[in-house]
Amino acid sequence: MSLSRSWQFVGSNEGVPYRVYDWLRRRLNGRLVAFLAEHLPESSSNNASPAIWSLEAGSGTAFASSLFQSQRRVAGSVCLDLDETALREAKRRDPKLHAVVADISHMPFAPESFALVFNNSTVEHLDDPTVAVTEMQRVCRSDGRVFVGVPYLFGPLAFQPLIGKTSIGVWLGPVFSRAALYAVMNRAGLTPLTSIRFFWNFFVGAVAAKTNAPQTGSVAGVER
Repeated sequence: MSLSRSWQFVGSNEGVPYRVYDWLRRRLNGRLVAFLAEHLPESSSNNASPAIWSLEAGSGTAFASSLFQSQRRVAGSVCLDLDETALREAKRRDPKLHAVVADISHMPFAPESFALVFNNSTVEHLDDPTVAVTEMQRVCRSDGRVFVGVPYLFGPLAFQPLIGKTSIGVWLGPVFSRAALYAVMNRAGLTPLTSIRFFWNFFVGAVAAKTNAPQTGSVAGVER
């Protein structure tokens, strides 16, 4: 399924609905970035530079990537999306961002390029989220971290399956339990380390470490 222009669902960026949505999105990303910053991998002991690069894979307009650039240990932020319009908006807002037009399932980066690879409210829109999460695992450093956030099955969006085929239901995307999210990460070769429910329980996310290779694994953790 295409994600093109999903960030424009609420209309023009000059309208009141978009400005309200924009304010909410800024709040969400601010809290999310603070959480992820606590789980950044340690810098190499033989390198005095922080040298931590983050990749927001499926970034849309990349608010989180902009916020990451203000983190002390982050050397730079890359945002990747298929939607050129969204990336142009990201660069207009923050010219220091490194923007790449590409498919999250086939990213043009060498293995182990980034210390942190993350997205929120992206993979649920894909036909097979595991493919994209496996690609995120590939481009993450062996000592790095991968974060995936998805709409939460047991939060305010629990009604989504009832409207899944409507325009709003498609825009929201399928909802996940924490166990279902962990299962996707296990299959992608990741071991979830900790989870978070955020933005008033609308979303659930997990930080994961790399395992040796993608595999079909059992669900890690216990649903709650």
